[in-house]
Amino acid sequence: MTIKKYLFPLLIVFLFNSVFTGSTLAKKNSNQAADFIFKNGDVYTVDKDQTWAEAVAVKDGKILYVGNDKGVAAFKGTATRVVDLKGKMLMPGFVDSHNHAYLMAESLFWLSLNPYSTVEERQQAIKDYLKENPGIKQLRGVGWDEVIRDGKDRGLAPRELLDQVVSDIPAVFIANSHHSILVNSKALEVAGIDKNTPDPQGGTIERDPATGEPTGILHEFSAQNLVINALPQPDFTVEQYKETIITWQEIAAEDGITSTFVPVHYPTENLLKAFEELDNTGKLTARYDLGLWADENKGIEQIGRLKELRDNYQGKSYKVDTIKIFADGVGEHKLVWDQDVLEKTVAALDKEGFRVYIHAIGDQGFYPSHNALDAFEYAAEVNGKRDSRHVITHIDWVKEEDVARFKDLGVIPAPQPAWFGKDWYSDVSGEQLKNLNRLNSYFEAGIPVASSSDFPSTDTFKRDMYPLTGIEVGITRLDPDATAETDLDKVVWPKEKATLEEMITSYTFNGANLIFQEDERGSIEVGKKADLVVLDKNLFEIPITTIGEAKVLLTMFVGQEVFRHFTLTNATYIKTLVEQFEEDGEFANHGVARSLQAHLDTVVRLEKKEAAERVVKHMQSFKQLLENHKKDGLISEVAYNNLKTNTDSLIKKWQ
Repeated sequence: MTIKKYLFPLLIVFLFNSVFTGSTLAKKNSNQAADFIFKNGDVYTVDKDQTWAEAVAVKDGKILYVGNDKGVAAFKGTATRVVDLKGKMLMPGFVDSHNHAYLMAESLFWLSLNPYSTVEERQQAIKDYLKENPGIKQLRGVGWDEVIRDGKDRGLAPRELLDQVVSDIPAVFIANSHHSILVNSKALEVAGIDKNTPDPQGGTIERDPATGEPTGILHEFSAQNLVINALPQPDFTVEQYKETIITWQEIAAEDGITSTFVPVHYPTENLLKAFEELDNTGKLTARYDLGLWADENKGIEQIGRLKELRDNYQGKSYKVDTIKIFADGVGEHKLVWDQDVLEKTVAALDKEGFRVYIHAIGDQGFYPSHNALDAFEYAAEVNGKRDSRHVITHIDWVKEEDVARFKDLGVIPAPQPAWFGKDWYSDVSGEQLKNLNRLNSYFEAGIPVASSSDFPSTDTFKRDMYPLTGIEVGITRLDPDATAETDLDKVVWPKEKATLEEMITSYTFNGANLIFQEDERGSIEVGKKADLVVLDKNLFEIPITTIGEAKVLLTMFVGQEVFRHFTLTNATYIKTLVEQFEEDGEFANHGVARSLQAHLDTVVRLEKKEAAERVVKHMQSFKQLLENHKKDGLISEVAYNNLKTNTDSLIKKWQ
């Protein structure tokens, strides 16, 4: 069944004090009649002139009109839904240009040790997990980043801390950075790793300096995969990935994210199959660009397989067109690739039309971004320049002379501005600061910075994924949790501070540009997709240090409402949805609508009495009725998902 756009169905007096005109169920009487109209808002379009507007009209998931309240009136039809924003801010949906959405699976299906701070607490958590999950063939988890320190304090190798509580099955815990793993002795045994096993290209197997025996710590993906590929289940299943993507989408919608670039680290097809199945059933509520991982040990020999995957996996709301490469890892001053192999591989990928997306962090005196630029320069010399939009992400350290090379080669920087306020480089001072976390340097040079989160690579990943956090810190370069307006002059290298306009552009239009969607997304202009976000405050009218506290009230993807803040939901609104779904044929018969409306009529009365417990009870009953109708095939997937989301919001509101 065709997905319909249920963005602002009718009576939203409680929500935005909206003013609707005409019959709510009447058919459109003009080809130019909009499906809905926003008016009386602060509309920041992010077009090339950074235009402000008052009103926007949308039809069939695309923007039909942008202008003032008087002009939008011409697009009002008998069934047009008119929403009075009352001065709230409307802007394009956010684009996260580096987000490992699929790694949400770790939170869903693995054991997290992040809530614990001592060895005893972590070991007990492992014991409890094994007791709750008897018979498992392997233990996977995330956290325990301090395990090397903990081992030294006890005179033990890191693996021995795991061996004390899990010795009979392989156990693998990945660090929050995702560049190191902690494994037990059984995992090393299963992988056949001992003191005679050489370090793979780009990876490191940590060893006891006295005995040469592996300590249980392996750095970077080539080393990690020696263990992971030997596990009984190296990757998540297709069904697990599908559940993961659906769950991530809910969080992304709450954050106002409507498009994202997803670098993939694991070489199986399970994730791609999950995206394909979700896309075929119309369940993707964001635009995804996927980047496949290139193995530093395989060079150009893997390109045929990468082309095959690109050819096999292309969808309506996702595509595969990028290859992810690691120039360095985390912590070590060590290049992952042999430079000659890197340059030849990048050139070969470029020739095949791939965009190449390179991870380069660096450190003082260590600039892998320079090596990445060398590889792109080599590709341009061999193949000629094209509109490749190659990317370097992280770029913590970039030489001053290399900034111009980004511009000359058309390479896009994709930093994580939310990290600029962390104390990771508190020991850096003086002139060396000029090469650290550049941002304004790129904007001044006319380079289209595409900002991102790298979710979930830090212990504050939920906060860091929120684009408004990144926007605030890109301006202040200070810790958003500890900064007041009076602290703004404390930034150690203010030259690299960006403006609010620049930061918004980096999370909207420039992000769309990175994924070759600038003609479809990234700004509010006629003909573009209706990827829109409503904020509770105008970002230009509040203190800079409160930008990260502003709330997304509503998110739309191609005209479809994918998030509504629970404070904006009531039973009257859900009744309106039911009416619209029945009019559009989303129910098998009139009886379905009547049964739903009967429940909602009761809840409307209970809300007026503020009878919270009874509201929750009746809405839980309503939710069960939805489940029954879906099970019996009486309600479409579109109607079910929309009504369920709003039902959950209303329950949350009154609990």
